[in-house]
Amino acid sequence: MAAADAAVLDIDNQTSTIAKDVTSSPSNKRKRSDGEDQTGNAKTNSNNNKRRKKKKGGGGGKKQHHNKQKRNWIESCSESISRIPSNCVAPVTCVITRSEIEEEPLLPKQVGDDMTQSEDTKHTLDRDDDGADKIDCSSNNEPAESNTSSSIEHPANNIATLSKSFVDTLSKEPIQPWKIATTLQVNGEEKKLFIPVQRHASTNGPTKWQQTQKKQGRHTKKGQNYSHLPDGDNGDGKKNPYPKKAVPDKFWAQRKRLFSRYDEGIQIGGEDDPEMWYSVTPESIGLHIADRMASMMSLDRKSTSSGTGVGDTTSTQCNDSKKETVIIDAFCGCGGNSIAFARLNNNKDVAGSNTRMKVIAVDNNLSRLKMAANNASIYGISKEDIVLVHADAVEVINAYEGGSRKNVQSEIPTNDRCCETYFGFAVGGVELLPDHVDALFLSPPWGGMDYDSNKGKSGFDPVNGITLESKMHNKEGDVMKTNGGELLTMAAKAVLSESKQEGLVVAFLPRNIDGISFTRVAVTSDIKGSIELEQNVVNGKVKTVTAYLGPCVSQSLTGEGKK
Repeated sequence: MAAADAAVLDIDNQTSTIAKDVTSSPSNKRKRSDGEDQTGNAKTNSNNNKRRKKKKGGGGGKKQHHNKQKRNWIESCSESISRIPSNCVAPVTCVITRSEIEEEPLLPKQVGDDMTQSEDTKHTLDRDDDGADKIDCSSNNEPAESNTSSSIEHPANNIATLSKSFVDTLSKEPIQPWKIATTLQVNGEEKKLFIPVQRHASTNGPTKWQQTQKKQGRHTKKGQNYSHLPDGDNGDGKKNPYPKKAVPDKFWAQRKRLFSRYDEGIQIGGEDDPEMWYSVTPESIGLHIADRMASMMSLDRKSTSSGTGVGDTTSTQCNDSKKETVIIDAFCGCGGNSIAFARLNNNKDVAGSNTRMKVIAVDNNLSRLKMAANNASIYGISKEDIVLVHADAVEVINAYEGGSRKNVQSEIPTNDRCCETYFGFAVGGVELLPDHVDALFLSPPWGGMDYDSNKGKSGFDPVNGITLESKMHNKEGDVMKTNGGELLTMAAKAVLSESKQEGLVVAFLPRNIDGISFTRVAVTSDIKGSIELEQNVVNGKVKTVTAYLGPCVSQSLTGEGKK
């Protein structure tokens, strides 16, 4: 990457805004007043100030550093759409929005050694954590036995390989080396790439949840030490049955936040596949994303979430003539998002329309597809609404271009298994893929629980932070690696059609995503117009970020007057 490109200059401007916010915080104002007299002149006795800081244990300095770390790029970046340099080109605008989702914060906490639940602990506290305390524990049903000891095996041959035909195609037409764009050719002249940022009004000020909490006076009292109940107990007395190294208590505590019907037999994985516990999209966020995608793809229905963050009106009509809207969940795991997409068909507004959602749930791990089938059956999903494809995501994405299936030879990449059924749902290989696709949902691995360390200059780097490993169909067991930039470029080529003004690509990203870097990847993927980075705020705190890309995004933002 060129260090002097305009996007970096914009990042510097946005970083300076963070510094201003930190310096203007009340704690820093107090520090300045400690070091200045009433006339604003600095006191000369610096030794007293040093001793004062030393007595406080350096708490002020630590708190200032903590506040800097707490503010992610998407929360603190400045708007730059009105200051595009004349010597730069800006083909894509990054529009930042905010969605506010409310959950019942029913996880009790103890104050010191007191295990009783006080009035203050009945509500989620304003504290910096990973969101594990924002869970739904409303169900009183006893957990099924299969939850504590998963009956699903995870042998090595459950992992799908790239089919021989796909590998042969790659050898004949090798993929060109991917390189992120820093400049673009405009009328024969090379210009630097600039990423303008536009902040929607919904991102201004405190969230509605925070305003409500302030009005009701629900704040943490000074001097009290709040902590979660031990062993992952979320108030129902059920302790974490898994080894803590495999499934930490905070993941077990949020099980009903991941699936509200967990106690009815939901399977997430256990000691043999703990990755699912920190990979499943929380149910409330999954339903919200499904609703936003349905709106963008012109399903004439009302929003089922508590708020979209960009308005509740229906977006511009893009694909309303189709009777079936096909969405591919390329990394379905145990089915959180796929089930959310299919649940749209159970809504009265959708069921009464002429369009239904068809979900193609893809995963390279057959055991996870079995868990997804089990979980979909618990939620009452129709067997026609979800098709489970055991294949590598890279091969599936490359099977399409402009929303249509390529004329390629179909092979079953799942160790030559024929089509099977689990809980009534069809499970097979790439031969089950439909002829067309309207939307592609990407929720790739972020690098495990340590994804926060995959940072660039201003946050999570989507190119270096996301790496897919695809097993080759050979005895040597070779592996093909795909980075996050290549993945998004493949997805855009597979689904988006600029000539038809159709297609939608949605990426589920960490809350510390570097929006400038991500938008540069979108430019490299030949996306034009606007992309939307939506802050998914649960109970007043940003938990994740969802990126929406495609012609329907620009049309919906324009149609709703979000210029």
